[in-house]
Amino acid sequence: MVPKAYRILLVEDSEVHAELIRESLLSWKAGIRLDVVTSLAAARAYLADHAPDFALIDFMLPDGKGTDLLSLERKKGEFPAVLLTASGDEQTAVEAMKSGALDYLVKDATTLSELPRIVERTLREWSNIVSRRQAEEALRRSEEKYRRLFANMREAVAVDRVVYDENGRVADWVVTDLNPAYEKVFGINRQTAIGRRASALYGSFLDLEPLLQTVTRVIETGRPEQLEYFYPLSQKHILVSFFTMGDGYFATLTRDITERRHMEEDLRRLLAEQEATLNAIADAVIIYDSDGRIRHMNPAAERLFGYSPEDRLMSIAERISRFKIETPDGRPFPLEDLLRRVVAGERIKGSVLAFRRSEGREVWLSCSAAPIYTEDGQRIGVVGTYTDITSLHELQKERDLYLHTISHDLRTPLTVVQGYGQLLREALEKERAGASLGMMCDEVLKGTQRMKRMIDALVDLARLEGGQVEPKASTLLLGSFVQQLVVRLERLRLKGVLDTGRLTIDIPPSLPPVLADPDLLERILLNLLTNAMKYSAPETPVRLEARRNEGEVEIAVIDQGEGIARKDQPHIFERFYRPGEHRREDSVGLGLYITRKLVEVHGGRIWVESDPGRGSTFSFTLPVSGLAVSAKE
Repeated sequence: MVPKAYRILLVEDSEVHAELIRESLLSWKAGIRLDVVTSLAAARAYLADHAPDFALIDFMLPDGKGTDLLSLERKKGEFPAVLLTASGDEQTAVEAMKSGALDYLVKDATTLSELPRIVERTLREWSNIVSRRQAEEALRRSEEKYRRLFANMREAVAVDRVVYDENGRVADWVVTDLNPAYEKVFGINRQTAIGRRASALYGSFLDLEPLLQTVTRVIETGRPEQLEYFYPLSQKHILVSFFTMGDGYFATLTRDITERRHMEEDLRRLLAEQEATLNAIADAVIIYDSDGRIRHMNPAAERLFGYSPEDRLMSIAERISRFKIETPDGRPFPLEDLLRRVVAGERIKGSVLAFRRSEGREVWLSCSAAPIYTEDGQRIGVVGTYTDITSLHELQKERDLYLHTISHDLRTPLTVVQGYGQLLREALEKERAGASLGMMCDEVLKGTQRMKRMIDALVDLARLEGGQVEPKASTLLLGSFVQQLVVRLERLRLKGVLDTGRLTIDIPPSLPPVLADPDLLERILLNLLTNAMKYSAPETPVRLEARRNEGEVEIAVIDQGEGIARKDQPHIFERFYRPGEHRREDSVGLGLYITRKLVEVHGGRIWVESDPGRGSTFSFTLPVSGLAVSAKE
């Protein structure tokens, strides 16, 4: 149907014909706008500013042919056009069609009277042409997008046509198209492959039977399938997905999974190595998830705990209820709380526990645990190790008993020797015996003193390591405590051991009180001060100072001795360790170890800083007392 404001261009130099055409069109439909020009130049000027909906163009014009206008001057877009001619012939028809006109009309009375019907027919034909062109353009754009997508896909894609045998079974397929990724994965040239059968392309080095079976199922059922196989030509592992396209066509989408397969192989090898490593570890190793359920355990753990597959799925509380688990001092061991703390990010090392299995056997374990993190820092579980130290615990008990027995059996005769030695010394002084006898008697007394110190050290060692030393903490003003200790030492005339005249004390009055056991603190100070004076020249001072460091008080003993070698410093607080360069015959290497243990039972820390040849600084910490007392002395 002609729209209400339909614009028609009439290019006609004959006024008579122009008027006849005007009357015919205007009588046909109201609202038509007819624009009339008489030459090619005028028509070109008109088309430069307007786009008509329809055009009637005279074949012969004063300044040229109407076909020139159709082929060169439609700058505003295409429009349907019909050529007008005084006399039609075959040459005119051919020329009109080549120029793009939909029809040509002979200007006679009959034709002009039928002009409205001809225009309607031409418009319908033009509408069909436009629709077809739009569809073709849409198809072209769609195909262009498909080709671009097809060419740029990272996956290898091919479109194939099935070839059937005489019995209607799938016998082969023909390659109809493939993308560049397919060429790369399969090492096949597109131009060479298209139109060829699969048996000719791959049959010499690939078993096609599994592929043909897969293609048959996909064609028959319409359901996609996948097949993984090794492609020998490019030495790649590939995963092929098959899709039906109907009408005997199917498509394949192929992914190169060589890297994935290698990663899987590496992962399997790594898991096998980890499994072998865990199985070879003598200690029990258990891996828990974030809820405390067991994910994995090595054979040592299975033997130690006897967990069944059902036990692994239990909660922590349910599992540990099967055992009686205690701390070394007999209190319930908080294993469930410990694992929860580790899941929260804490690390546990060397926590000792004792548990009794169902058959009543007591086992002592050293437990360590650490959280498991993913690469992005997420905690996903806990790994726990349990070392059976039952034999070590029994040996330690025997050693402690042995030390107690030895120290007791030695102390009695040693006390007798020391007592009689003192009586003998006094008797010799009364009888005015010779100096040599007095000197020998002094050496005996010195020897008994050294033996007594060694025995006391062994006894202290046994008590500390057996957990028998419990500090009776009280609030102490450190400055007053040290001053009273110095006064007491001077009264006892212990200057031979501790020369208080060399001691310089620097403890500020504002220092807060500390929480410590007076007897144990005295031993700590005496051990460090005696040690400092032993290993420094008699004329050099020894400094004792203290300062607050947040919730602790830090106490330091500073000497100007020969210092401690770098290699000895990490071991100086170890049991029975004696530095090679300054080893003393009257030492068993327990003094600093015992001092460390005494500091630790207070909850403090101890360390040394030493510059060989320039002295040493031994520092330790004590907790600040929570009791509000005056720091003034």
